Amino acid sequence: MRRLKPALVLTLVVALVLCPYPVRAEDPGADTASTHSLQSLSWIIDSFLAKPHLRGAQLSIIVESLDLSCVDRDSLDSGSADVGAPPQQGAMDPAEGPVLYERQADRPMIPASNVKIVTGAATLSLLGPDYRFETTFSTDGDAISPVLDGNLYVRGSGDPSLVSEEFWKIADRFRTKGIERIAGDIVLDVSYFDSLATATEDAGDGDRAYHARTGALSANFNTVRVHVHPGAKSGKAARIELSPETGFVDVVNDATTCSARRSQTIQVRRRFEDGRNVVHISGRIPVGHRGKVFYRNIDDPAGSFGATLAAFLRGAGVAVEGDIIQGVQPDDVRELFVHRSKPLSLIVRDLNKFSNNFTAEQLLKALGAMHGGTEVPGETTSGATILMDYLESLGIDTTELRIVDGSGLSHESRLTARSLARVIREMYADFGVGPEYVSSLSVSGTDGTLGDRMGFGGLSGEIRAKTGLLDGVTAISGVMKTTGGKRILFSIIVNGWSCEAWQVHDLEHAILLHIYQS
Repeated sequence: MRRLKPALVLTLVVALVLCPYPVRAEDPGADTASTHSLQSLSWIIDSFLAKPHLRGAQLSIIVESLDLSCVDRDSLDSGSADVGAPPQQGAMDPAEGPVLYERQADRPMIPASNVKIVTGAATLSLLGPDYRFETTFSTDGDAISPVLDGNLYVRGSGDPSLVSEEFWKIADRFRTKGIERIAGDIVLDVSYFDSLATATEDAGDGDRAYHARTGALSANFNTVRVHVHPGAKSGKAARIELSPETGFVDVVNDATTCSARRSQTIQVRRRFEDGRNVVHISGRIPVGHRGKVFYRNIDDPAGSFGATLAAFLRGAGVAVEGDIIQGVQPDDVRELFVHRSKPLSLIVRDLNKFSNNFTAEQLLKALGAMHGGTEVPGETTSGATILMDYLESLGIDTTELRIVDGSGLSHESRLTARSLARVIREMYADFGVGPEYVSSLSVSGTDGTLGDRMGFGGLSGEIRAKTGLLDGVTAISGVMKTTGGKRILFSIIVNGWSCEAWQVHDLEHAILLHIYQS
């Protein structure tokens, strides 16, 4: 990821000092800025958008203050303000706060992963930061130890955090209960979600991890890690390892080891053939290469969950004699135990820090199941309706807005910079969930999707934001602290570009650097 060059930063700072860009109030298309220092943002934006690689791009931006210092404190304390009067520049609008700068802030834009700003906020607000997903383990057998003489029923609720470490804990629960053998089948109840594994057609096209499938019972984000290492010498087959190794995914290895002088050309593809997930590895890897890891999604999430569970049970010394099948858990079963996920606050942290599409879609369907107003299963459409209702509950006009998934992978969603800023402001001010929400955002130059961005010019550690990236779409929204100690809320969305992403990121970085130094 390319960062803004120091020379470019210096050029911008000098230009802003020498050539402030005037804003004409009589121009209906002009930007709105309430402070002289931010008026020059127009010069930055126009100079970038005039470049050949950004011509035709559309930008939407809003910058607001989060500080009470921007408000006339005497008016607030005395109650002398005219309640019916419209907010003035720099005055406190309870819904928005002082707007310091805006440009096309109400234009519906493709938000990419900034949709997750809404997904995470609505989930935390409706379920609470301490909410935990539950996966229940029950049996219809009479005896449990040492032989569970009936079927084992596993009922899921969409826990997005069931990774290998959690399966080890689950298997250990069986071991400590004295269960040495499961005589019946493992019956997987996935009825809490509908049967559609992808939120939209956009999500079903690829085999990359960010196209992960959803499921009421899912394992390891419904992905598989493919480790590729060179063989013993040139000409030998490459060494392939899957993690976790459960036997659920087949491997076709056409990759070879080449001399150390040649380059690495490994490619990994995952396809679904005859009811089986097949990973095909091709290309070459040099002798002495440290190896590469590829993440690929898998089809049949329930099957992957069952295979992973059975593998960890066997590893704990629990034999599985029956088959792994899908079915609905009957009412007259005996509960063995309930596995609870980590708190929702930590799940949302993973969602926003790493922009995890799988987690976003799981949360969306869970919202649909719990708050959709109908009986389960949870659906993407019902979850998306809840997100729109959440926006309306904040006083946001949703007439021209649209949300079709929880991750932002679809090009069909539309949000505005102002609506995203409103969500962040509401979360920032909510004592019950605000600290958890703000801490879920990536920190500039430090972690998450901003780990390799804005580590220059003093910006490192001063911005907490959610990024977004699709073909022709980039977005970044969050909060920051300026050199003067001011707390700022911002949202920037750019659509319609056809250049490299780093060239649009340079524009975002220049804008945020100027705000930071203002």
